[in-house]
Amino acid sequence: MRLRSLLLTVVFVQILLSILSPELSGNDKRNPDGAWIIENYHIRNVNISEDAKGIMLIAGDYYYWSLFDVKSNAFYAAGGGTFKKGGNTVEFTVEFHTLKPKLVGQRIVLIKKGGANKWQLTSSQGIYFDMKRMKEKLDSPLQGSWIITESESNGTTTVVPEGSRKTIKVLSDNRFQWASFNSMTGEFFGTGGGTYSIEDGKYTENIEFFSQDSSRVGLNLEFDYETDDVTWKHIGLNSRGEKINEVWTKIIETN
Repeated sequence: MRLRSLLLTVVFVQILLSILSPELSGNDKRNPDGAWIIENYHIRNVNISEDAKGIMLIAGDYYYWSLFDVKSNAFYAAGGGTFKKGGNTVEFTVEFHTLKPKLVGQRIVLIKKGGANKWQLTSSQGIYFDMKRMKEKLDSPLQGSWIITESESNGTTTVVPEGSRKTIKVLSDNRFQWASFNSMTGEFFGTGGGTYSIEDGKYTENIEFFSQDSSRVGLNLEFDYETDDVTWKHIGLNSRGEKINEVWTKIIETN
């Protein structure tokens, strides 16, 4: 009787904790994958409007962040690379940074405080910012990090060789960001992102920022797509109205 009473008490406490403290339940505490709003940041020598939005996407071993203006369509900055999470730390290894290319190759370790849905990050170098998890509704089969491995344009197919120059797209359940860069030299070639949806074999991107041409912000690009969770193929028109046929390969997680 005592054992049964003890087990019932333990079960009751676990249920109560899951109700009162949702951050302690599920996989969120261990899994940082998703879209995050960046708060309380400061960037020197960059005039940022009150309408600026900072977003970070984390998917497996990769992270991307972007800073853009939701009203004027201005693009301010972006960066990204590989991501690793420890007990009370997070580690960002920079593969591209539009404001400070000299950071490429550097490993930045920050102390993390907070729960599953809100982080406070600080470092000994004076870097600090907060992150708040965005609510996302779609359980997407495309969530993850993908590298482009083949593309067809104007009837010509190109196999993209492995190397330091690469184009990687990071997707949460509702948001995407792609970037082209050279992780050895620090060269940056372009980035863009926004929200996306999947329905009836169609993958549709809504562009919210574009580093090379702000006039493309607001476009909705629809593609036919298929995926087997290893490769992702899509066919459609890019933001210049050109037909594209791309193959992306999923980056295997090591964390």
